[in-house]
Amino acid sequence: MSRPIILFGLDGATFTVLDDLVRRGVMPFLGEFIQTGARGTLKSTIPPLTPPAWTTFVTGRSPGHHGIFNFYQYEDAVSSCPRIVTSRQVRCETLWSIVSRASKRCGSLNFVAHSPAPKVNGTIVPGWVPWRWVKKHSHPEGVIDLFQNEIPGFDLRELAMDFKEEEKAVAGNELEDYDGWIDVHVRREKQWFRCLKHLLTEDRPDLLGIVFDGVDKLQHLLWQFLDPACQPDHPSEQFLSTRSRCWEYFSFVDGFLKETVKLAGKDAMVLIASDHGFTGTTEIVYINSWLADQGYLAWSDRATPESRASQGLGAAHPYHLTHMDPEKTKAFASSASNNGIHISVAGVRGEHGIDPGEYESFRDELSRKLLTECVDPESNEPLVTRVWTRDEVFSGPQMQLAPDLTLELRDGGFFSVLRSDVVVKPRVAVMGCHHPDGVLIARGNGIRAGTTLSPTHLLDIAPTALYALGVPIPEDLEGTVIQEMFTQEFRNDAPVEFGPATTAVDESTSTHPADFADEESEAQVLMRLKALGYIE
Repeated sequence: MSRPIILFGLDGATFTVLDDLVRRGVMPFLGEFIQTGARGTLKSTIPPLTPPAWTTFVTGRSPGHHGIFNFYQYEDAVSSCPRIVTSRQVRCETLWSIVSRASKRCGSLNFVAHSPAPKVNGTIVPGWVPWRWVKKHSHPEGVIDLFQNEIPGFDLRELAMDFKEEEKAVAGNELEDYDGWIDVHVRREKQWFRCLKHLLTEDRPDLLGIVFDGVDKLQHLLWQFLDPACQPDHPSEQFLSTRSRCWEYFSFVDGFLKETVKLAGKDAMVLIASDHGFTGTTEIVYINSWLADQGYLAWSDRATPESRASQGLGAAHPYHLTHMDPEKTKAFASSASNNGIHISVAGVRGEHGIDPGEYESFRDELSRKLLTECVDPESNEPLVTRVWTRDEVFSGPQMQLAPDLTLELRDGGFFSVLRSDVVVKPRVAVMGCHHPDGVLIARGNGIRAGTTLSPTHLLDIAPTALYALGVPIPEDLEGTVIQEMFTQEFRNDAPVEFGPATTAVDESTSTHPADFADEESEAQVLMRLKALGYIE
């Protein structure tokens, strides 16, 4: 049994915000969609971060298998220089490839780690790509020229990243700059939706996925305007104006959803999903400074203390591993986005570090101290509430690319990797940060209307989408079909069918086997990451 499946991705969407907007009438169609469909919590990866989460979404495999752990990570088990992640580092087959092998057609729009686009039976336009590289990185060749010729109002520059606009968010916007930040994301989402409409009307793929990432971007910098718990008792006119502009963005998304459902047709299934949820964070933990205080890290002369309180998720200054003395550093954090700590082991990524034979005892000692001695100096309350080892959460053939330890902080935020005179300080204002509870809302032919689902996981989306398409589920997928989402009649007509394991990933299937990036394009991606606090 086969019917078109639409994966309508809302990056960072949370019921905290969506339910409030439905109640206020900002997203009326979403309210109708929920009432006539099924909804539930969609658990994210550890940590709840965009690249590993969306990659888990489209592969049905965990990070230890698909190999994506961050925006910026080591390329292999022995490399010493982190790089921006690309599709070449995705070591598991994606949904797009699986349905292509099943002689079905697919479309993928604005997914991270899809550049350069792999060869599939359909269209892939990757996300997180500077505008001048989009044509070269998309599949099939010439698809962007086709869009430019056939889609009224299509603007490639608005579709892709805009360095100047992203730069506005560095170190946190002033209030008067918020309108420009919202506008750029409204314009970008309109461009992606134009592509979606074109594929739905002209190509009619069996499986079509899209990510609207402005949800995440607005919530990072404008959480105080979107979280009902943050609303002041007596809001200023400026507050009300900015909040209204935020609501306009979500109203546009509501309209996109309504038109998508109409264009997809009555036989289609539409699944709204987010890669993670959102919450507020009110403090900054300077984890490298704590490691230095404990004697695990030694700063180089280049690392000057960060003295001012930051409005962003950590401060937005360029940060490099050269800020540490490698000969004297045993443990360090290199990225503000994944709350990960790396342990320097002699002979692994360089000649310096602890003896390999001491690894487990050193790791266990560090884990214990993080939980018991990394504390708020005023209240003595632990700043770290949980520590996962690499083996616990990233087991798999790509595990060596992951941090040795992953932390959960008391306020749910990301730590800072910069040098500071203090270990923890309050933020100037509450900021939005990722939360492990995302959203799943489904409606369409075969979906149980009015159903509240048990919590599910991102791993379950790929097998569920394949099941709905009538494609046998590869035996090595780690998730399960969300059967409670479907009517009994649908399940009776379409029993779950399993098939052979996914095929090995071959880099020759990439559309561009030659070098596909340059310093300028990587700098623009880095700027976007800095704007949102993912790197420093």
